[in-house]
Amino acid sequence: MQKRSEKLKAQKEKERAEKALVAQIEEDFKKRQKDRIKYERQWVLNMNFLAGNQYCGFNARGDIQDSGKEFYWQNREVYNHIAPIIDTRLAKFSSVSPAVSVRPKSDNDEDVAGASLAEKLIAESFKKCDFTAVSKRVTAWSETCGTGFYKVIWNEKSGNKVGEIDGKEIFEGDATVISVSPFEIFPDSLYCQDIEDCSSIIHAKAVSASVINQKYGVSLVGKKIGVYNLNQMGASMAGEQETLEDAVVVIERYDKPSLEFPLGRLITVAGGQLLYNGDLPYINAENGKRSFPFVKQNSFTTAGCFFGTSVIERLIPVQRAYNAVKNRKHEFLNRLSMGVMTVEDGSVDVDDLAEEGLSPGKVLVYRQGSKAPEIMADMTMPDDFNQEESKLMNEFVVVSGVSDVSSSSTNAGLTSGSALEILVEQDNSRLFLTAEEIRRCYVEVAKQTIRLYAQFSAGVRSVKGVDRFNKTKVYYADAKTVGADDVYLENENELLYTNRQKKDMIFKLYESGLLTDDQGNLRPATKEKILSLLGYKDLDYQKGLARLHEEKAQRENEKLINKKVEIDIIDNDDIHIDEHVRYMLYEYEELTPNKKENFNAHILAHEQQLKAKKGEKNGN
Repeated sequence: MQKRSEKLKAQKEKERAEKALVAQIEEDFKKRQKDRIKYERQWVLNMNFLAGNQYCGFNARGDIQDSGKEFYWQNREVYNHIAPIIDTRLAKFSSVSPAVSVRPKSDNDEDVAGASLAEKLIAESFKKCDFTAVSKRVTAWSETCGTGFYKVIWNEKSGNKVGEIDGKEIFEGDATVISVSPFEIFPDSLYCQDIEDCSSIIHAKAVSASVINQKYGVSLVGKKIGVYNLNQMGASMAGEQETLEDAVVVIERYDKPSLEFPLGRLITVAGGQLLYNGDLPYINAENGKRSFPFVKQNSFTTAGCFFGTSVIERLIPVQRAYNAVKNRKHEFLNRLSMGVMTVEDGSVDVDDLAEEGLSPGKVLVYRQGSKAPEIMADMTMPDDFNQEESKLMNEFVVVSGVSDVSSSSTNAGLTSGSALEILVEQDNSRLFLTAEEIRRCYVEVAKQTIRLYAQFSAGVRSVKGVDRFNKTKVYYADAKTVGADDVYLENENELLYTNRQKKDMIFKLYESGLLTDDQGNLRPATKEKILSLLGYKDLDYQKGLARLHEEKAQRENEKLINKKVEIDIIDNDDIHIDEHVRYMLYEYEELTPNKKENFNAHILAHEQQLKAKKGEKNGN
């Protein structure tokens, strides 16, 4: 009885502690919601202006509402220049596709091979989760609200099936990347500029109650939840309500490792119940440490602030002024076309004139002896309207950094290709900082991805990759071989050099003679690579013959280590000599005299065969 009493007491104490923890998390979440409300309202306003709802603003309470017409005759058309500007920026950023590489820990063969496998594993992981599409969604959030987030997690139900336990299928698992909107992220301080500076981060999201039941086995009663403000029946857009039916708010609080919790802590709460309480699940930081599974991408970084700034915030005043000018201009044009009449009091039926106006052929009857109605004279369009409209159009370009070089009136007289190219470079340079932020996020996501594979990979897993000859091969890796996580970018920012510029550079290199040999001949392997870079690989009449010769020579290198190998009449001697010499120089210190003799004899045979072929050709 005493043991049972102690057990019940311990159970009640545990339940009491869990309720206290849930109350603490929910209270912390509400506080962070209140602190972040000013950013949230600005994001919703940005979304309204992007969608074309541009006559909304903040009322006295700070809520967004639509402003009505001051007069019934007012024009309130929207001339949305923000949407095409964002479309253009997103289109240019879509060309940013960094080539991620992994630097080996040392020059040891195993480390070099492991780094190569890590690169292939990152590429395959990015392909599985369609990282290009995820990056575009995050960039869309950052361009609209100023900030977007990547979340790098381990999906244990992905990958190849490895077996079954108690009737449940077991899979290899894969790292996956998902996009997270800024509406779902709540840092402990809004003044920590980087994620690493935060002590804790809350990821809160409205999800269906059935999803919670499937994942955690807990039945919760769902409600209507605002998608963006995560409040019950909360209006997220001006005049609209974006809600999710039968939903609950799942609150995940990630606590950074500390003295009290050396491995950090993850607490998940939903519907007033504790769903999870444990260590941070992922070893995703440097030196085998645990950290937040998020990567933050800003459009424009604001000093001393966690959330960035969107270009839409800068464009809103210009857009409002532009709408006002265009509408006033059209109202004035309506007055010019319809006319404004002056009528002496009591001379005509004013009600009839107001209803029907001056239709063609209308007989206007006025009182005898009074002054006849007349159209006001000297009504012409002031030039100030056109000047202000032009100035505002120029402000759109200045503020956004996006312009249409080819159709811009200021560049209409330019016919020089070099001048237009300089203007394009200037436009792209305005977007350079944001593009660099996207490239930085690629590196951070790749680092977390490879660290998750090193943590969770059990046994050997197959990895599909493409070798330097664009040939698909299957490699095998385990947690030990993919230990390298020094990720870097191999290529430069795509906005600095367009595809056309890269192709022009290839032609300049060819014209300068840097790609040809001493006799001015272009080697077959070089020609094949040039055609591939130019996008005309199918025009190569050899159909990858140089690549096949290179592969054959590489296979011969492995055999020449142990024995002599005879040459073949079909060999391209130039390619074979280069591959054998390259291998000897690379492994020179490791080659014994006998191994060197094998290579020297083989290379000498190729040189003799090459001379014989040239002699036959000259003799013919």
